[in-house]
Amino acid sequence: MGFTLIELMITVAIIGVLALLATVGYSRWLRTAKTAEATSMLGSIKSAEETWRAEHLSYKGVTTSVTTISLEYPIAAPSDSKVAWKPSSCAGTEICDIFRVLNVQADGAVYYRYGVVAGPADGAAKTVDGKSFSTAAYDPWFVARAHGNLNGDSIQSYYWTSSFDTTIVSENPGD
Repeated sequence: MGFTLIELMITVAIIGVLALLATVGYSRWLRTAKTAEATSMLGSIKSAEETWRAEHLSYKGVTTSVTTISLEYPIAAPSDSKVAWKPSSCAGTEICDIFRVLNVQADGAVYYRYGVVAGPADGAAKTVDGKSFSTAAYDPWFVARAHGNLNGDSIQSYYWTSSFDTTIVSENPGD
C-alpha cells in the first residue's frame, strides 16, 4: 500500500503549517521572556529608590535634569545582544555610582538600558522624556525607564515606572 503524490503534498503542507505556528509561538515566548527582564529590573530600581527615600527623605536621581533621562546604564546602545551589568567596573561615573549606591543588581547580562530621574516636591505634574505623569508631585518623586531594542531594528521599546503609582507602563513593548 503506498501514498499518492497528493497525500504526500498534503502531509508536507500540514507539517509546514505546524512548524510555522511553532516558530511564531517560540519567538513570542522569547520576546516575553526578554521583556520580563525590564519589568523585574524596574521593580528592583523602584524598591531601591523607596529604601533610599526611607533613609534620606528624597529619591536618588541619575542625572541633574528632571525632564530628561540622558544617562543610562549599561552605557552601550540598546541592541538585540545582552550587555554585562557591572556598575563597579565604571566607578567614578555618575550613572554607575548611582546604581552602586542604590545597590541595584542584575542576575547577569541585560538587554535593556536603565535610567532614573528624581526631583523634589513642587506640586506640579511631571513630564519626563515626553511621558506625562499626571499626579502632582507633592512629595519627592522619581521616574525610572528601561530602554531596549530586542530585535535590532530601528523601533525602540520603553518601560516606565515612577513613585506616582505602582504600575509599569510600556511603549512599543517587545520591539
